[in-house]
Amino acid sequence: MRILFFTDTHIRGTNPQNRKDNFVETLFRKLEEVFDIAKKNNVDMLLHGGDIFDRPDISPSLVRDLIILIGKYSFPIYAVAGNHDVFGQNPLTLNRTMLGVLDGAGFIKLIKPGEKLFFKENNITIQLTGQHYYFGIDTDGDKKGYKVEKEPDVDYAIHVVHGMLLEKPFFEGMAYTLIEDILETEADITLSGHYHAGFATKCVDNKYFVNPGSLVRINNSLNELLRMPKVILLDLEKGIKIKEVYLKSALPGEEVLDRSKVESMAFRERKLSEFIQSVNSTGNYETFDINRIVELISRQQNLKDEVILEALKRIGQAQELLGKEDLLEVS
Repeated sequence: MRILFFTDTHIRGTNPQNRKDNFVETLFRKLEEVFDIAKKNNVDMLLHGGDIFDRPDISPSLVRDLIILIGKYSFPIYAVAGNHDVFGQNPLTLNRTMLGVLDGAGFIKLIKPGEKLFFKENNITIQLTGQHYYFGIDTDGDKKGYKVEKEPDVDYAIHVVHGMLLEKPFFEGMAYTLIEDILETEADITLSGHYHAGFATKCVDNKYFVNPGSLVRINNSLNELLRMPKVILLDLEKGIKIKEVYLKSALPGEEVLDRSKVESMAFRERKLSEFIQSVNSTGNYETFDINRIVELISRQQNLKDEVILEALKRIGQAQELLGKEDLLEVS
């Protein structure tokens, strides 16, 4: 049996701020290439790792375009729901989403949590399970969303999950799950989405952990600038064979991602940081008016107007927030 896995397509009707091209046209060219790769490699099914759409109430016209594309091919598509596919990070809202409509109409088969699907071909039995994204999937100490049990008569167990599965620790404040945390799983292959950068396929204790990364590049970080979208081909006919296939329709990052705004914002953030340090380090002022202090420092430091205005804007937002908190305390 052969399977194609891809994830995080984030279908949307508007152009992300950081893209130079027509995002919708580019995305549908990629999707068509994905289906062509599947056809060329005689794939039996497609698996999607979640975040099919960028929002749960995506435009019906985009859903129609996707249905037309799916209809051109005869592949069954199995998927899990990502956090962008549901309302409030709650998979119980799926029946009110466009992804729920596609599932109900049979265009995409959503794998229900706890459900075990079985496929048999050439005396090989495959077990397929999935886990939608839900709030707390990566803070759950037991990591239940990632661990599955394999039935005794199954040759290969595949688990698809939309969660922040990583090969190494991330920065503090971000909930994530390490591969080493879920080695108790009985899945032979764990396919994950959500983490757009993806990671190189890992094999630990004869168990494979795979995330090819998002099919789209929405943010314009340096990592995304260098990363090229790809899909995964699984061949389970004689053991487990995993192949990465890069999309030819995906242009180099510098041709589709606009870095100018990021670099401009980085410069402004650096200047603002220097400005705040000036407030903390410059001598005493004969005033408690923060706006007056800003004016005095701006003259001393010869700062540009745009930096000063940004500082005043943020001060105003902080004052407004504090004011609301005071009102809440009073009430």
